[in-house]
Amino acid sequence: MKNGKLLIAIVNSSSFGISFPGHLRELETFADLVRVEIPRGAGAAVFHAQLAGVDGIIASVTPMYTREVLLGLPELQLLARHGVGCDNVDLATCNELGIVVSRVGPRVERESVAQMTLGLINAAARQIVTGCTLVKAGRWSERATIPLGVDLHGATVGLVGIGAIGKTVARILALGYRAKVIAYDPYVDAGVVTANHAEKVGFDELLARSAVISLHCPLTHETSRMFTAPELAAMNDGVFLINTCRGEIFNQGDLIAALASGKVAGYATDVVENEPIGADHVLLSTPNVIVTPHLGGYSVVSLRGMGETMVDDMRRVFVGTDYPEFIANPDLALADTRIARRRARRG
Repeated sequence: MKNGKLLIAIVNSSSFGISFPGHLRELETFADLVRVEIPRGAGAAVFHAQLAGVDGIIASVTPMYTREVLLGLPELQLLARHGVGCDNVDLATCNELGIVVSRVGPRVERESVAQMTLGLINAAARQIVTGCTLVKAGRWSERATIPLGVDLHGATVGLVGIGAIGKTVARILALGYRAKVIAYDPYVDAGVVTANHAEKVGFDELLARSAVISLHCPLTHETSRMFTAPELAAMNDGVFLINTCRGEIFNQGDLIAALASGKVAGYATDVVENEPIGADHVLLSTPNVIVTPHLGGYSVVSLRGMGETMVDDMRRVFVGTDYPEFIANPDLALADTRIARRRARRG
């Protein structure tokens, strides 16, 4: 808080309040706003200088809110993730300090990310980007040099993770494309998987059976580097890999080797480790790779809903007497948060 007024920082977000400026106006009715850019690799002192006095943060997928960073933000009460994943936030330290971390609910992005997933599957399996590049280069007549497309009808598509987005992808694939959908998710019962148009299988079976593997799991200690050389070797020759969750799920060197050998026929991803990347990134010079700049939730409906969530979270905490609907650190004792302490002082 500065000069007696609430201060909310919008950190590293290129989208919040841009397409829907009304969200900024709503926040400005009860708080001062500041846009902050924290460069990759910045030390904690940079955070502390730029976020001094901040009561709330609207946080993008970067930067990393480490323990050292959080310890130096004594007034921070609410860190609201402008997205679903919270892997860039040290939730244990937030629990210790009484900082509430909220996130966007699963329904907001699910249709948008699912549609992006299907777009990437089609782009990779049907060589859409390669074909477009040939035509733009005046080489239409060379279309016979493009590898034949793979039909999804009747193909086995494996989903790693079948939460809100995975279920939506399964529905579209099974009912729209008539694909055979299988899913690996140790946290979802087989009956729930079956009810959502897929067959529950073990991880090894998914690798062995799938012509396409699409990732829909959060980045955790269990999923980080989930796919290395042995997992890639266990897949079908010519498999297509689709990633709309996090780049860190793959060991990048092993993935590039599998692409170079032809073991993996194509990799289409909306996410990359250490985003954003430059034109010199090794993936961009690797054959049969499609990279898009984290567009999964970048649609009218999704961005509007994400922005509305951020406004609602901030309004609940700083104007009302409620907590956000979706809290990413549910182990936090809500009776002893910084929010609760502020309210107690306020009387």
